[in-house]
Amino acid sequence: MTWTHKMLVRRIAAWMKYNATYRRTIVAAEIAAGSNTETPDVIGWHGCHSVLVECKTSRADFHADKEKCFRREEERGMGDVRFFAAPVGVLTPEDIPDGWGLLELDERCVRVKKEPQSKKANKAAEVIMLVSVIRRLEISTAVYVVQDTENTTGQPPPRLGGGRAGPVCCVPD
Repeated sequence: MTWTHKMLVRRIAAWMKYNATYRRTIVAAEIAAGSNTETPDVIGWHGCHSVLVECKTSRADFHADKEKCFRREEERGMGDVRFFAAPVGVLTPEDIPDGWGLLELDERCVRVKKEPQSKKANKAAEVIMLVSVIRRLEISTAVYVVQDTENTTGQPPPRLGGGRAGPVCCVPD
């Protein structure tokens, strides 16, 4: 199977929503949230803990990633834990920078080939990303963000995600 970047991103977003160890309640894929912040392929949150995944379809793509300022200056990057994800055989655990994890994909599953270590995440950039996700939910679904001045009912505002339980996933078409 030849993996496209989009296929990897969608597979990792689904994995992050349902994987027992790295399950996130909010998952965002390829969301650009401003010119001064990172645009992760997939990022997810459970409470205030975040997991970032960068998807790579080739070694050249992986090596180009090293030049990003968020990789050279890790404190500028998002994710309390960070992974690279690639199809089987593209990357090895030895290729992966210190502290990063490696996810390997085949047609049937996603395997953790190298566990990540905790990092100091840029929480300000993550808040910008979450605000962007909330705006997109309001625009793209029947979810409305109620301002305090608009709420005259005395009832709490509606829950994000249309009141449904479970993960909220924002993946562009």
